Amino acid sequence: MSNCCRCPFARECKIVMVGNPNVGKSSLFYMLSGKYEEISNYPGTSVAVAIAKTHFGTLIDTPGIHSLTDNTQLEEITKKYVNEADLVMNVVNALTLERDLIFTKQLLETQCNLLLVVNQIDEAEKNGISIDYEQLSRMLGVKVVKTMANKGVGKHEMRRAMGESMKNSCHMHTCDSPDIKNILKGCLSTKNAVTGRMQKIDRLLLNPLLGWPILLCVLYVLFKLLGTVISGHLVDYLVEVIDRFYIPTVSSYVSALLGDNLLAKILTGEFGVLTMAVRMLFGIVLPLITGFHIIMSLLEDSGYIPRMAALAGRFFNFLGLNGDAIIPALLGFGCGAMGTISTRILGTTKEKIIATALIGLAIPCAAQQGIIISLLASLNKAGIFFVYIVVMLVVATTCGKILNLCLGGDISHFIMDIPPLRLPSFRSCFRKTMHRIKGFFFESIPLFALSAAVISVLHEYGTLHWLQSALAPIVENMLHLPKEFSDVFVMGIIGRDLASAKVFNMSQGLLSIDAQILTATVVISLFVPCINAILVIFKERGWQMAISLWFSTFLISIAVGAVLTRILELF
Repeated sequence: MSNCCRCPFARECKIVMVGNPNVGKSSLFYMLSGKYEEISNYPGTSVAVAIAKTHFGTLIDTPGIHSLTDNTQLEEITKKYVNEADLVMNVVNALTLERDLIFTKQLLETQCNLLLVVNQIDEAEKNGISIDYEQLSRMLGVKVVKTMANKGVGKHEMRRAMGESMKNSCHMHTCDSPDIKNILKGCLSTKNAVTGRMQKIDRLLLNPLLGWPILLCVLYVLFKLLGTVISGHLVDYLVEVIDRFYIPTVSSYVSALLGDNLLAKILTGEFGVLTMAVRMLFGIVLPLITGFHIIMSLLEDSGYIPRMAALAGRFFNFLGLNGDAIIPALLGFGCGAMGTISTRILGTTKEKIIATALIGLAIPCAAQQGIIISLLASLNKAGIFFVYIVVMLVVATTCGKILNLCLGGDISHFIMDIPPLRLPSFRSCFRKTMHRIKGFFFESIPLFALSAAVISVLHEYGTLHWLQSALAPIVENMLHLPKEFSDVFVMGIIGRDLASAKVFNMSQGLLSIDAQILTATVVISLFVPCINAILVIFKERGWQMAISLWFSTFLISIAVGAVLTRILELF
């Protein structure tokens, strides 16, 4: 351990934040550093280390873990930073103090310089929990600070306590009692909290008989909002403005500047970077993913997501996973690459492989989901959306079960913290939505531009026509789709969201019947993972799995599409 007796707040000091999942470390990290980390009201959001240089030292936020003794990948990472820290900031939840202090006791045994931060004190007060923080500090032998990170309360107190802790010796702990209950007996009291509306709603959401119908209603509302309000009005308006005003203007300008050559066609041709790519990105994808992220942020911050996990626990067990797999799955719905990274929280290699495969195959990213939902909703037939959900679930269940049987082995223990149900903070949801959209743009603008440029060159030299002919046996004979659908395959290799946007365009003319739209949507949903996701799979699970998953998803998407289109033709 480095010397912690140096001058407090020296810039080279390392201050490491540790704690159980969902105690509010990411919120505190943002409050102290101003560097935003994605924050949600469910555990497992942070699966990587965040580092920020501040005037009081290097602030390090580690992933949420329950113990230092299980030797998982995340725990090994956390132990490394704890051993190198000048100050360890242990964040605990005031609502679950008895559970969280078990981890605190382990940290005290490492003889690190420790500061205890009790967060979410407002939630504890609402539940009738009263804590004597001075007594808790005396019994543990460490400085204790109380905070409400989601409201920015306690920032100055934390900085002052950090300075005082940095001045003290690393070996200041005086905790004598090995029993957490004895420690809390003299500093924690509980009175009967008034059962409010949220508690009553919570019981309904967790009820096995009522929870699933409520979940279906939530999905239907999402379906209608994206498909009717956003797609039916906003997307149509933006596309019309782009087609009527922007594209003619930029095309005439580029034509006057460059004439009629390859560069001009790459920029403003039928598949141009400044025409097709802009139309898809700003006219279709942006409004859809914005609406989708706003709705998802509200659901996440309300605490509804872990309640979904509780309902889905048996389903994940059937696939060879435990309930913790809901976290990679949910993050995969935001970004396949992020979902794959978050499989680190799973306990066994078997679970990591199954979760990675299912994310790469059957979980569309946020941008793709928004387009898919609006595309199917535009047909004004809720039954089609239901069929789509059933097909995706059947494919995911079948593939997961096959992998479970082939890999064998046991399922790791499942620990899911269910946070309190609460009204979401609109400021937090807005900030999270903007953060996600910003990340999407940094990632997607180059891919959209690259895709448009590649397809423009292929079109100009006749390669696109050759590909259409080469893929005709698959596209026309197996999938019963127009030959132009081969363009979707080319775009899908770069990114499934690009391919979905192309399908959305085709639905306005080339895809003439509902069955074709549904088949095309299923095929592109199961298509190969995007470039970023494949690179992450390569890094996390190795080149063999990355290559195997790429070819497997390609073959599965074609096979499922071929079977589906023939079933649909029967009706």
